[in-house]
Amino acid sequence: MTERIGVFGGTFDPVHIGHLLFAEAARAQAGLLKVVFMPVHIQPFKQDMKISSGDDRVRMLKLAVKNNPYFGVSTIEIDNGGISYTIDSLREFQSQNKDARVCFLLGTDMFLNIEKWKQSDELLREFDLAIGTRPGYKDDEASALAEKLKKTYGTRIDFVDNPPIDLSSTEIRQRVNDGHTIRYRVHEDVRRFLMVMEKEGAERFAHTKRVIDLALEMADRFGVDSERAGLAALLHDYRKEPDGGVENDLSHGELAAEAIRSEFGIADEDILNAVRYHTTGRAGMSRLEKIIFLADTVEPGRTYDSIAGLREKCLNDLDNGALTVLTELKIYLEKKGLEVSKDTEAAIAELRGETKEKIIEH
Repeated sequence: MTERIGVFGGTFDPVHIGHLLFAEAARAQAGLLKVVFMPVHIQPFKQDMKISSGDDRVRMLKLAVKNNPYFGVSTIEIDNGGISYTIDSLREFQSQNKDARVCFLLGTDMFLNIEKWKQSDELLREFDLAIGTRPGYKDDEASALAEKLKKTYGTRIDFVDNPPIDLSSTEIRQRVNDGHTIRYRVHEDVRRFLMVMEKEGAERFAHTKRVIDLALEMADRFGVDSERAGLAALLHDYRKEPDGGVENDLSHGELAAEAIRSEFGIADEDILNAVRYHTTGRAGMSRLEKIIFLADTVEPGRTYDSIAGLREKCLNDLDNGALTVLTELKIYLEKKGLEVSKDTEAAIAELRGETKEKIIEH
């Protein structure tokens, strides 16, 4: 028997608990091997709608599904750009999953208009459908259309009892803008992402995302848990003030650590210390602390001289990279006539000793 994979298309701005509940209900009730979320680039019927970047929506989806082996994310429509037509996207997805039968997930309202979609007749012949229903909502219309499509095109159509969650992405975005809680409306990792994105603004959040990507790469290289590295990188600038100057640049780590403890319930001391000391370093830094310190300093958006070589050094040797960056930080502060943190001095002294030991051992 051919296994079936569900494809769940939508804007997902942001993905919320209602989306996840429907996907799980469809997986179970329609007998799907897994469900893959496919965020749209531009919807044909909503071309003027302002939405978050594809990158942000994909990141939130990956956070929401990362611990579920039966969920996945496809970037077909984001990667292709332009207006996203379901028939084209499903065909491309099918070409990547030749041994499976593709089942498209959609709600009742979308289903009732499916004959207006691009090449709807071919879509209905080539792919299965799983329709999310709500008790008493257009049941007769949906049932009548399903019978018609089955007779005309031979479409397999499964009706899925969709959990009655009154929730929308629009409502969630508005609550974030208004400073209201969205806890339990979205996955906790998505909540953190949204709150940081709202607090930091576009330019600084772009920096944060680059730090996340580099921290994850370094975590993989140096055997550090990627989930903790990603979380520390996301939160490292949470309390940084705009245009705060060098003094603020060096002090906001402590403020951020206390804020994420109180606002996000972060109790992992390694994550807290990675945030707390990401501007100064300290003696006794863990690998996670070094990674966040270095990722913040040498992320690809930084443009100072010799950054490419410094980044490569950090990727090859965590201790030597940290020593080099800390030493350059000390020189920079001294040139500016600013005080060098005792933590920075201690970190340099310790790393110099460790580096000598490495040379002797080799």
